[in-house]
Amino acid sequence: MHPLKQYLSELQESVVDFSARVGASRQTLYRIINGRQKPKPGLARRIIEATGGAVCLDDLFSDAAGRGKIVSMPTDGLDTELDNHRLRTALAIVFNHLTAQDAPDPPDKSIEIAAEATANTYAALRPVTTRQGQARLTQALRPVLEEILREYADPVPSAGAIDRGAELATELYFQNWSAVQRK
Repeated sequence: MHPLKQYLSELQESVVDFSARVGASRQTLYRIINGRQKPKPGLARRIIEATGGAVCLDDLFSDAAGRGKIVSMPTDGLDTELDNHRLRTALAIVFNHLTAQDAPDPPDKSIEIAAEATANTYAALRPVTTRQGQARLTQALRPVLEEILREYADPVPSAGAIDRGAELATELYFQNWSAVQRK
């Protein structure tokens, strides 16, 4: 059973009532619960907040087999190498968020290349910038995200939207949900 469905069942709250609380249509929530759709990042955040962390990013973005899980990453030691899987996940989520609902997803290989380019840019910036951790990741993500969106999005989002996308991808990358938060 999907964790959101379980949460609503335990609280005896209807999908209609919950959808009003999180500002989404009931159809969208049913598609999420049935595994036919992943939430946009803003909706994911609202679901997590509305459930007090009982439903977390892992629950919303992994499939039934547990693939695509967002693993916990401590935010100390920010100057280490980046995790390519986490980058791919964050980039895929943000790409989905910044493109039209009916836009085709870029090939997995393109997301993989974008994640690798981000990791290389992040490492290359180490000796030439004072930015560290999250600020440097956002700095590395901007041009990579812009390039992949130029290739696969029509229309290409504005520079401001790409900046917000880089910030959101950084936030998703450094998201840290522990078992303690999942009461």
